[in-house]
Amino acid sequence: HSVFSVGLRLPAVLGPFGRPGSLLHDLAERTVRHAAGRNVDGVPPYHRDRDRYVLDGMWRRRRGAEKGEMEQIVYVGDVANAVLAAMQYGPPGGASDAASGPPLLRIGSKFTASMRDLAESMERILPAHDQSDLPSSSDSGSSSSAATSSLHVHGISPRDAARNRDLLGWAHYTQLGEGTKSTLAWHVLNAYPYGLPGGVPSRDAFQGLLDESSETLSFMNLPCASGCRWSGMCTDSPWDDVARVTREMTRSCKFVIYTVDLRPSLDRLAKQSSPSKRAGWDDWFCKIAFVSSSSKLARSLYPTAPLLEEANGSRKDGSWSIVVADGSDSSMPEEVRVLPKMTPTLLFDDRVEKAIFVNHRRVILTTDQAVGVMMHLEMKARKTRETKSVKDDEKNVIEVKLQPRAQRHSVFFTNRYSFPEGYDTSRARNLGQFVMTGVGAPETKDVKVQVQFYEQAAHLTRINMQRSPNYQEFFQDNLFPFDFVRTTWLVHELRSEAGRNLRCEMYEEQALWGNPAMEDLSIGYVLARKKVRSELGRKAEPQYEGPEEWHPLLVPGEPDDDAAAGRASSPEGPLYLDYLEDAQKVATDSKGAEFHVTFLPQKSKSEKK
Repeated sequence: HSVFSVGLRLPAVLGPFGRPGSLLHDLAERTVRHAAGRNVDGVPPYHRDRDRYVLDGMWRRRRGAEKGEMEQIVYVGDVANAVLAAMQYGPPGGASDAASGPPLLRIGSKFTASMRDLAESMERILPAHDQSDLPSSSDSGSSSSAATSSLHVHGISPRDAARNRDLLGWAHYTQLGEGTKSTLAWHVLNAYPYGLPGGVPSRDAFQGLLDESSETLSFMNLPCASGCRWSGMCTDSPWDDVARVTREMTRSCKFVIYTVDLRPSLDRLAKQSSPSKRAGWDDWFCKIAFVSSSSKLARSLYPTAPLLEEANGSRKDGSWSIVVADGSDSSMPEEVRVLPKMTPTLLFDDRVEKAIFVNHRRVILTTDQAVGVMMHLEMKARKTRETKSVKDDEKNVIEVKLQPRAQRHSVFFTNRYSFPEGYDTSRARNLGQFVMTGVGAPETKDVKVQVQFYEQAAHLTRINMQRSPNYQEFFQDNLFPFDFVRTTWLVHELRSEAGRNLRCEMYEEQALWGNPAMEDLSIGYVLARKKVRSELGRKAEPQYEGPEEWHPLLVPGEPDDDAAAGRASSPEGPLYLDYLEDAQKVATDSKGAEFHVTFLPQKSKSEKK
């Protein structure tokens, strides 16, 4: 067909987007996890609790690695440039030269190292947090006998280097140390995309590495006020100025009830939050309304710019303290507009434990109601078996045995709707229609694209391409279980790192698509994706203490775990049940309390009928 082609032969490739299970990828993962530490509060549980990377087993994955044999190592960015150059290649003689077959080029580097040398180099850049994580004497470095028997491979030959320059105009340029730092920075960003809290000892080392390698990293910018990005990887927004006001306002508050209405036409808040008749309860709460600087309400309360700058947050509309943000729902990009609702982490003082968002146009939440909600967000530990009298569906009193359990924290609480039997909740189209009907949003071209993407994700799950290997064992179906949530109110646990990461994942999904008022679609998808990845479990054991549903945040398992791989190679086929019991751990804090996502069950109108 007279198509020019060229063959490229590659050595070991170092860099981002490595294949999980490959030695280079897992050496970087091991370094990052050991630098973070295994028993450090604030480090996600999967990194804290498990060490899948044992050097004795890792060396056997690559021929010669255990003996310390030298290899050429080239950075992935240089390889990408070589591929681009090869795509533009054409034989000097045209079709007559092409008839003799494609040229074969050796793409390489003058830099050589053993895998052991590379592991030690990574550990010098990011030292292990715990001394117990450091390699043992049998694991560290090459022994003298290994060094003697090493195969001293040279870098790319002058002939190959000249041929690459002549035919492709290509030569490698990334130093090995620079490539190693860029690789580790990518693994840090991949492991902790939303940053780490200040109390994590390795945070500064990670931040310095990210700063040094920022030009080689690709990431989506989010506002700094979201608390969902590392320093230097976020952008300014109007909420930066707002946060300085509200953090001061909430210094003495244990809980915050807040609403957000950024319409320019807003002249008053539709529903108020009535105070409690019980002494002291209102002292626990701050009640804040975020409004647009162009709204009628803001202009009536703060008629001049100097007054607004000096007194923002000090004036009220009923029970709400009015805080003004620059911009409006029509002028703000979606990631800015939806920020206070979805991720209010940095908007309130660190002493605030929980923040309750309400849509003031649709929900009334009094102080007494808010206290009632708080009571359902914590379940005390049960140390022994208990017997309790409850009513079944037919109102008969029965005795139930309640098993011991750990204390439970809810990190995310909102409405979830159920539907009559036969309604397909695994269809993204149904979820999209549910959300659009609830908020009165039109089905724009961009919304259609988002729904179509979610449909494809569900399809890939059904045909087994996206599931965790534990998913079918755990859920007994091939569905993509969307959650039909309606976030007219939301409760955020602000002092939980598990809660912050969940909020950031949902917020990032909504910011990625940018479809106004469609955050419930993004939330429903993220929760379903976490179930498919075995990061969110099915409803936990009923407790008969309220109507809410508790779904455990799980410690995810991975198919390339050594234990799973061993069972998968069994003559009887994959045996995931034992692995499931080992890997599906509920995420816990340092005191053993469990984290859950909770829902208040609601029935759709059709089901009520």
